[in-house]
Parts: sequence; C-alpha cells; structure tokens
Amino acid sequence: MIGFTLCLLVSVPPAVRAGEAIETDICIYGGTSGGVAAAVQAARMGKSAVLLEPGKHLGGMTSGGLSAVDIGNPRTVGGIAREYFTRLAGSYGRELAWDKKLKGVPTGGAFAVEPHTAEALFVTFMEEAGVPVHYEKRLTEVKKDGARITGLVMDDGTVFRARVFIDTTYEGDLMAAAGVSYTLTREANAQYGEYLNGVQFKDSYQPVVEWGVPGENGRRKGGKGIWDRDIPLDPYVVKGDPSSGLLPLINSGPVGEVGSEAPGVQAYCYRLCMTDVPENRIPVTKPEGYDVSRYELVVRFIEACIAAGDDMDLRWFSKYDALPNGKYDFNTATFGGNLPGASWAWPEASWEERKAIAKAHESYHRGLLYFLATDPRVPEKVREDMNRFGLCKDEFLDTGGWPHQIYVREGRRMVSDLVMTEHHCRSEVVAEHSVGLGSYGMDLHEIRRVVHDGMVWREGKLGGPVPQPYPIGYAAIVPKAEECDNLYVTFAVSASHIAFGSIRMEPPFMIMSQSAATAASIAIDEDQAVQDVDYVALKKRADADGNIVEWTVVTANAELTDRAGIFVDDKLAEYQGEWTLSGSSSTLYGPGYRHDGSKGRGEKTATFTPMLPEAGKYEVRFLYTPHSNRSTRTKVVVHHEGGATEVAVNQREDPLKDGAALSLGTFSFPAGKTGSVEVSNEGADGFVVVDAVQFVPVKTE
Repeated sequence: MIGFTLCLLVSVPPAVRAGEAIETDICIYGGTSGGVAAAVQAARMGKSAVLLEPGKHLGGMTSGGLSAVDIGNPRTVGGIAREYFTRLAGSYGRELAWDKKLKGVPTGGAFAVEPHTAEALFVTFMEEAGVPVHYEKRLTEVKKDGARITGLVMDDGTVFRARVFIDTTYEGDLMAAAGVSYTLTREANAQYGEYLNGVQFKDSYQPVVEWGVPGENGRRKGGKGIWDRDIPLDPYVVKGDPSSGLLPLINSGPVGEVGSEAPGVQAYCYRLCMTDVPENRIPVTKPEGYDVSRYELVVRFIEACIAAGDDMDLRWFSKYDALPNGKYDFNTATFGGNLPGASWAWPEASWEERKAIAKAHESYHRGLLYFLATDPRVPEKVREDMNRFGLCKDEFLDTGGWPHQIYVREGRRMVSDLVMTEHHCRSEVVAEHSVGLGSYGMDLHEIRRVVHDGMVWREGKLGGPVPQPYPIGYAAIVPKAEECDNLYVTFAVSASHIAFGSIRMEPPFMIMSQSAATAASIAIDEDQAVQDVDYVALKKRADADGNIVEWTVVTANAELTDRAGIFVDDKLAEYQGEWTLSGSSSTLYGPGYRHDGSKGRGEKTATFTPMLPEAGKYEVRFLYTPHSNRSTRTKVVVHHEGGATEVAVNQREDPLKDGAALSLGTFSFPAGKTGSVEVSNEGADGFVVVDAVQFVPVKTE
C-alpha cells in the first residue's frame, strides 16, 4: 500500500500560485478515464497538455467503484482503452480475449479489477506521458473571445489558457460554462421519431407476483436477474388509503403520458467494493442519523416476495460480481443503492450542493446495508449474507472504504448539429465520421419511483438491444460552430436520453476522448476550428493508433447468395404488439432481427409490405434466424391477388437451401403496395422471429 500512496504523490505537479496563468496546447477538464485517455493521446501527438481534476483522484468511475466494467463488444475497444485494460488485467496475470464477443454476461470476469489498482495504473499512464495533473481545480468561469475559449478560471484564481479544450467531466461542466447548448430533458418520442424516450413504463419491468425460480447465476430464463425483481407494492402509508400519503422513497407529482417529454436524469448510486475476507473487512455498522422508517417500502417488498414464494438472498438487493483478492463489486437492484429522483439536481448543482447530494445517497445506502444486516423483518439468509460482507480496509483510504466517486449515470447532454438517437443505436441511421463505436444495449436506470396503476413502478427503467456496433459521429462531440469553435465534449455528448443509455459506458468514453485529442492536435497544426478538422487525417491517425472507430459487418450466413428481387427488412415492417430487436444470432439480411419474446400468443403480428414496380408473379421467400428455441409452427399468411395463403413454418430448421431463403410459394401481385406477408405468433410453440421477406420476380413465357 505504501507504493500505491507514493505513486499518487509523485503524479502531482509543482504547486501553482493563486492567480497564476498556465499556458498549454490542450487543456482537459475532468480527471476521468476519458480525461486520462485524452491527456495521454495529446502527449503522444507531440502537444503540451494539462489535466485538471476537481477532486483528488484519477479515473472517475473506472477507479471509483465501477470495478466490473461494462465493455459491450470487446472487439470495438481499441487504442488507449484497450492498452489500459490489457495492462490492468496483466497486473493480475490475466490475458484478455479482445477478438471475441462475450457470451452470457456484459462484463466478463477478465474486466473485474480492484479500484486502487485501476487508479494506480491511471496515475502511471499520466506519469509515462509526462502530462501534469492539477487536482482540486474547480471551474468558476470560462473566458471567451467570440466563439473561442481563451481561458478557464479556477476557484483559486488560477487561469489555464490553451488552443483547444476538452470537457471530460460526467456532467458537462465546461461545456455548460462555455455557453454551449445542452439539455436535461428526456425528449418526447415525437421529437426524434423514437420509441423508448420520454416517460416509460416497460412491460419487462411491470410488477408481477409470478417470478419463477432463478438459476445459480441469479438470472431467470431470458436473462433477467433477481436484482431486477418487480412485484406489486402498495405505495401508501396506510395501505389502500391515498389520503395517508406516500411512503418514503416514492416520488410524488404527475406521472405523465407514455412517450411524452419529461424531466429527470437516471438514478445515481455508489458502486461499492466489498469483501468477505475477515482481516480486510470493515463491518457494517449503524450510520449516523439512521431512520428505519425510511425503509418501510423495502419491508413491503420483502413481505411480498416471501408471500410469492421467493427464496430471498442478498442478490435481491444487490448484484455482486467477484473481483480479485476476495473482493466484490456491489451493484444496485430494484431496492438497492439507487435513489431515484435525488440525482435530478446534481448536473446543475454547485460544488457544495453536490457534496450534500452525494452525502444523501451515501446516507441512504449505508442505512440500507445496516437495515439488511440487522432488522428482524429481513429474512435470516439475507441478514447472514449482509453480515458476511463489509467495506475494504485497503480501498478508498481517504474516505474510510467508501467510494470517492458517485455513479453519475447521466448529466447534461450537449445539443449539437448531430444528435445521436435510438435510430443510430439500432443501425437504422448511420452517423458519419465515426470517433468511436457504441455496442452496449440501451440501458437506462429508473428516473423516478412513482405510483402507476395503483402500484409502485420504476418509471423510466428499460433496456433496448443494440443489434450490432454502431458509429458515434464526430459532430456529436463538437458544439455548434457559432457557440464554440475550440471545444470537444466526450461524455456529455450530443445524444437523446435513450441513445445516451448505450453510449455512456466507460470504454467508448475513453475511445472518443482519444479521438478528440487526436482531432484537437490536427486543429492546432492546421490552425482551424474543431468543426473543420479533416476527418480523413483523423481516421488515418486513429487507424495507426489502433483506436477502433469503424465496424466492419461480417455476415456469418454469407451463404445467402441469392439476393435477387426486392427485400423488405424487419425494420420496415409494421408491428402489432411488442417485438424485440435483437442481434444475438447472425442475421441473413440487415443489421438485426426481431422476435416476439415467446409471449403474448395471438397478440402479435409483423406485416411486410413491398413496393412492387410492376404486376406479375413473385416467389415469396421468408428470412429468419433458426434456433432450437424457435416455434415449429409459425403462422405466415401471404396476401396476394388471388386471396390469402397460410403457411406453417418450422423456425428451428435452417431457412437456407443452395444459397436461397425458404420459399413460401409463387403468387401473383398487382403493382404497388397492395400485397403483403403477415407473420403471427398465434399458436406458436416457441419464439417467433422475423428478419426479412424477399420478393423475387418470376419470368413467364
């Protein structure tokens, strides 16, 4: 531990005098993982740089408790991010398999590390790059000349001047102070033509009594974990009596219509590093100001789960993943560390206000741990589990084992000329001039805990699949030219709320920050605005650095050689009922496919309507991804000039034969959009899957 402490000390630059002016090529504000990546790349590009950190630590969430790192698709991670995680794993004698997509888990044990090891490596990166880090530098003013930032004034009067600035804070503090447009609003679906934005109550998080028995990994069939257990709960102090008021932990106020514009950012929490090694464990104790009445809703949750037959253990309250040396990364749960609503003020709050908000989250979370460890209403198995764990004596030394970084899942989001949306995440629209790849699902934590349909709901909690890695456009990390022409923003990027739920992961943050530093260096060399940087030059340098910004689609089912005629992809179909976009299996056509979730029998249809250039006969072919869990009797109805023809399809069988997709028959169709193919889950005995329908003209003599 002595070596670790010294490592932190030698990274601090010589003290600066209050009011002193420091000049550099590139100034990076925010000592997060992205801040380190940007600073290292600036140095490698031959530019002078400084890294300013408002707090006392480097690495942001990657060293602040997020120890089981969400990677998404490892093949999308390159450059400094890959170098960092490779060296981090290497310090434990592990080798990462970057060339394959992880199966079954979003993180993988290879990416699980101890916080102090992660921070020490960030410090080492900075020392190797020779970039000074100025700690406890908090921005109070941005000096500008027109659209150009000329300097940053810190709370101690120090001024930092640079040619180009990079905002690598989670909140977008520099961006906001520079007068750049941003939003804190969850956009209405109508604004960008999205499906999952605004107010949301997703069926997959609907409170239900029937749950089923999870497997050893804590997940039900289908992947949902017991830590995401939603069950009907009465929200009122006196059950059934709205006049008695709401229980603590429930947000009041109007709920709003589904899909409508709404305020609020995702719930924050602390990601705890805990251990069950007795000699390193700090036991759970009663926190100052503990009020057991705050957890009455948790009591009702426990009572409801027990009544439903749940065999509860600690995972109902925290997903926890193993780390090296007997430690665990404790995540949140339905009733875990998240404190919905309490995070809303954070992005715009002052430093002192943020301290109070952070303390409120810590107080709630410490109280929950003590409640779970001691309250007699908590099942004995849960209490025993909780008492087995404690904070680590050798982590977060200056805060007594409690993480120094609150998990800022979402802050301000810039509004620039390009706004990344759900359509980009689904690969329905492709952003130009990529600076990094998103590959994690659209993962949004709850915004509020509210009363809906007479029960407690986690409003805004949802997940949406990403069928394949997608590019994040250069224009999403630069402001509008008239607002600022020498600034990059690499976490608070220009994205809608739902798209940000995918982009927000730490590896893409590091990758985009490296791209920003590369582009900043080019802008300096060419003496131009950041909006005018030559992307060809940026891409050439990214390739040379191994910073992966482009995804090459590899079609596993390349044996689909007969691509004649007209294809109607699943993204162009009309749907009745809720269908899920997926890319977990290789597709025959387009970036993804959709399935019915193997539920709601008889309630879901997918209709494929072609625009046929001329009347005549067409062979109709059905494209889908086969699997042993598919329906053996999927109902497909072809609507043609002669009427309707029903075909039963066994979707467990391969639809390909000699390079052509499964033929449903040859039919006559008028010109235009008058014929269609309707796929239904009526009578299905497994998942119903749709990828595309192909219409091949048949020549007649």
